[in-house]
Amino acid sequence: MTAENLPEHPLLLTELLKLGTSGSEVLDRLSTAVWIFDIDEGRVVWGNKAALDIWAADSLEDLRNRSMKHDMSPAVSRRLLQYQADFISRDANFTEMWTLYPRGVPRPLHVRFSGSRLPDGRMGMLCEGREELSSVPEAIRSADALLHTQLMISMHAQDGTTLYCNPSARANFDGKYGGLQERFVKEADYAMLLEAVNAAGEARHIAEVWTSRGRRWHELIARLCYDPISGSPSILISASDVTELKEAETLAQKLAYHDPLTGLPNRLALPQIFADLKARAVQEDSGIGLLFIDLDQFKAVNDTLGHLQGDKLLCEAARRLTELCREGDAVVRLGGDEFLLLVTWPQEDTLWLEALAKRLIERLSLAVQAERHDLMVTPSIGIASFPAQGNDLQTLMRNADLAMYEAKGAGRNRYFFYEEALSRAREDELELLSGLRDGLRQGHIIPFYQPRVCASDGKMVGVEALARWKHPVQGLIAPARFIPLAERAGLINHIGTTILEQAVKQRQIWAEGGLDLIMSVNVSLRQLCQPEFAAVVKKVLAIYDCPPDRLELELTETLFSESDPLLQANLAAVRDFGVRIAIDDFGTGYSNIARLNEMSVDCIKIDRSLISGLPRNQEMLTLVISMLNLMQVTIVAEGVETESVSDWTRQNGVHELQGYLFSPPVEPEAIEALADSQRLSGQECRSRRVAN
Repeated sequence: MTAENLPEHPLLLTELLKLGTSGSEVLDRLSTAVWIFDIDEGRVVWGNKAALDIWAADSLEDLRNRSMKHDMSPAVSRRLLQYQADFISRDANFTEMWTLYPRGVPRPLHVRFSGSRLPDGRMGMLCEGREELSSVPEAIRSADALLHTQLMISMHAQDGTTLYCNPSARANFDGKYGGLQERFVKEADYAMLLEAVNAAGEARHIAEVWTSRGRRWHELIARLCYDPISGSPSILISASDVTELKEAETLAQKLAYHDPLTGLPNRLALPQIFADLKARAVQEDSGIGLLFIDLDQFKAVNDTLGHLQGDKLLCEAARRLTELCREGDAVVRLGGDEFLLLVTWPQEDTLWLEALAKRLIERLSLAVQAERHDLMVTPSIGIASFPAQGNDLQTLMRNADLAMYEAKGAGRNRYFFYEEALSRAREDELELLSGLRDGLRQGHIIPFYQPRVCASDGKMVGVEALARWKHPVQGLIAPARFIPLAERAGLINHIGTTILEQAVKQRQIWAEGGLDLIMSVNVSLRQLCQPEFAAVVKKVLAIYDCPPDRLELELTETLFSESDPLLQANLAAVRDFGVRIAIDDFGTGYSNIARLNEMSVDCIKIDRSLISGLPRNQEMLTLVISMLNLMQVTIVAEGVETESVSDWTRQNGVHELQGYLFSPPVEPEAIEALADSQRLSGQECRSRRVAN
């Protein structure tokens, strides 16, 4: 019996084996290696003489004793279980190129596999192997690679019917998803792949597919080819699982486009959100309301209670905003305490956005308990609408932002609709800002000086340097116009340093002419929070040979209570130099008297709002002055404009007076003229003041 007439049915082989010695002799004469493999146990249970030679076994007993499970790769194990299932379900047979490794030596074979029942009824495998000495190494290796690769290779007819699956594809696509079309979760992906491959001959596509592991993402490479058996046009598919990569990409996108604290979409997600809303609004002929929300007093929560409490507040605000959203609306956290609410609204209902803004005011008014007093965080809201006040996102955001700042300027905790006048004001502001930058470069920002006089004799003992802008076209511009602008634009440090240097330089000029005055200069929060502030002060003192006790830095009452470590370090440093510290605008904030005393404040200036209240509030002022005298500081009354106020403050323990009654802020020449008439009469008052 030759290989050509070897029984094709396992039952015939069984009958030959039943013949005993004579049957085995027949099978041993075959040049084709024949053996029966127990798939479950991973052992050869019988083999003819040619099989013993293939397996390099000394005897059948030797071959039976070998366990092949230990060295079997996962791919081979999976493939054999696939064979077993097909033998049972449809009496299948397969012919493939395999490489065996008897005693570690590779033996490439063409093997025909078919099912063979073992004596106990389990399904084994009949193997008929023939060596192909003519096979080129590349063919042998490619067959082995197809068996072991994790890449899922399959061939399909034009209608999607599966013609071939390598072991990896077979493991991932069981009978339920055997056809190409049935694999796809979305039919559109299948249609897209077919269209692309038919148009170009090959295509690459990432799609979600059904597999034996559930829904997965596969990268599919499809190529047109021909079935080597039938010659019919076919599609060769190679697929790799990219689920983990897709999930990582989704997570990265979520992290990139969402705020990690609140979980809301962030600024990067805003363009797509607006594009979707705009498309919906155009389709439904509705408007889009863009509400720019800023939380008032949020910084106070952070500074007083810490960032953890601030974060909780932001999360609560985000939750309440989300609750107000309908399907299709969106809340975006822009950063810090700024949020954006985007909604579609019926344009015929002119009061709809106003009603929403009122609900926001109510829902976002949050009481926060602090140690000494409760803080109330409220929203300031600016509103702009599409298409009336902008057709693109940038324009709408700019307009809503302008309206929000108008709401803040009007007292906060309110909403404001964008108006065209706000844009004109903004344009004027930008023009003014451009001029301010030029003015700083060209030396147009200069100090004017307002005298401080001794309360007992009216003689000038010091001056306060106040920034003024001498515009070459507009003339003198008041600080109320450009100082807030400088703070928003980050120019206040530059202005502060410029005024400090010019004022100390002017004090030196006056001192050389015999006019020895205390020079007071206002200092902003931004300046005090600069790492180099103390060094700048020290350098200016050295350049202009100014005794430190002739320079006085004025801080606002609220600024002095700041707990920023860098600010406190700068204050301590300038105090160590011998520079005087004054508290300006006393009575407008919540001063901690113990803290003021601890810092050894040299001077306290009572704010003009208290002074102008005389004589109505004289009892309160008397109490304040008595308290300040106990601190042994120089007391200055600001905003003195009448003789009656001057007389009262002089009689009630105030040391110095400042106000328009004596002089408005003026240029250096006017100060010199005033000093000429007082040069000899104020020495005693100055001596007492320095001693304090």
